[in-house]
Amino acid sequence: MAETCTVVRFSKDSLVRIDNLKQNDSSDKLNEMQRTFGIFYMICISLSIITYIADLVLACILLYFYSVKGYGLYFTLTLTFLLLPALIMNAVSMRWYIVDHDDPSLGKTSVAQWIVRILFLLLQLAPLLRYLDTFIYGLRSLIAKSSGSDNLHSTLYRRMLDEDSNGALLRLFHCFLHSAPQAIIQLMFLINYATNPSTLHDLGIDVAVLQSWTVLSSLLSIAWALTSYHRSVRFARDDKETLSSIAVLIGFCWHLMSAVARILALSLLASIFPTWMGIICALHWGVMSIWLALSQHQTAACSNRCEELLFSAALGLAYVIAFISPRDGPTRYIYLAYYLVCFMENIGALVVWCVANNSEDNPLLYYGAAGAQLTAFLLAILFLLIYYRYCHPSTCTKILEITDIGSVDHDKPGYSKTYTHVSQSHNLSSS
Repeated sequence: MAETCTVVRFSKDSLVRIDNLKQNDSSDKLNEMQRTFGIFYMICISLSIITYIADLVLACILLYFYSVKGYGLYFTLTLTFLLLPALIMNAVSMRWYIVDHDDPSLGKTSVAQWIVRILFLLLQLAPLLRYLDTFIYGLRSLIAKSSGSDNLHSTLYRRMLDEDSNGALLRLFHCFLHSAPQAIIQLMFLINYATNPSTLHDLGIDVAVLQSWTVLSSLLSIAWALTSYHRSVRFARDDKETLSSIAVLIGFCWHLMSAVARILALSLLASIFPTWMGIICALHWGVMSIWLALSQHQTAACSNRCEELLFSAALGLAYVIAFISPRDGPTRYIYLAYYLVCFMENIGALVVWCVANNSEDNPLLYYGAAGAQLTAFLLAILFLLIYYRYCHPSTCTKILEITDIGSVDHDKPGYSKTYTHVSQSHNLSSS
């Protein structure tokens, strides 16, 4: 039985060794079949590109209509949550490019590649470039494999996985800094139109339809960004089983229903008490950040305590909408606590909105919003249970052991090892 050892860089001064023991050769062959740049992989990357572009295009069209009709507040809010996430994503992406450029194992970057990178960064399209590079490396790896160049295929395939993981992580920034705020803002406007029909007449039905499409696009983008991230991390890590197409579909439904319930609850509260909605989100962010800073240490994404604190603040902001595990380990009770808190917050927002409105004024909106919020949350929990009960990759056949490389006894009889490429992706953990 051969042993596969993957070396993963946790920081510049620290390496860990992950031993992944396979039970038999058939599992090796199955794992190799799963980890290929095939049709399903192409479909997933295409969906990431489509949802990302749809978000940007709809936001830009809304900005045009708001400017023409003179809605300064709408224009300012939409523009703020379009430019700020783009600037943050491009700054992070540029830092990663610089870090990778200093690594001699990744090869030298040509002048043409730097020109293309700078062009995309100036256009504020950092994730799109990562996805295009994923496609290019994937296709080149297939060509290398068909020509029999195993070493070149392995290198190109690893570069593809790194670009995919980095692009997926950038989409998480886009998801929580752009898609989620846009969905809350535009849905808040739509709820106000439904309660005050005169405002809808002033703005125009065409803009209301565009806002509805923006909300739908943002919700789909949030759900797919979370699903794609978990999938890409599992592909990039040799010690993890990949997700099947059914698991991806169920995971997408889980994240979509959770996002619908959360966004709808916050939008309902924001439509009557926007300041209180902001205060609740800020408190949620603060509590989650403090909890992460005190309980989660030495994550793979951080190399020092300062980075851990910044990481905790960023992840705490994400927890306003969804949960992402910062490290490997059992998450059953963490999910239970997180969704219990979200359920109480969602119900509190719904109760406040129901008390502030009269069911006789607009019964369709009154009962429809309440029913949709509760149904979406229950469906999210149902899909979560289905995912972890039937679709989550089994880890029963895995033996994971992490030790210092210096402590490994390389002369031990029967020890067969194969070192794979050191991954440069900047991911957190898989779910």
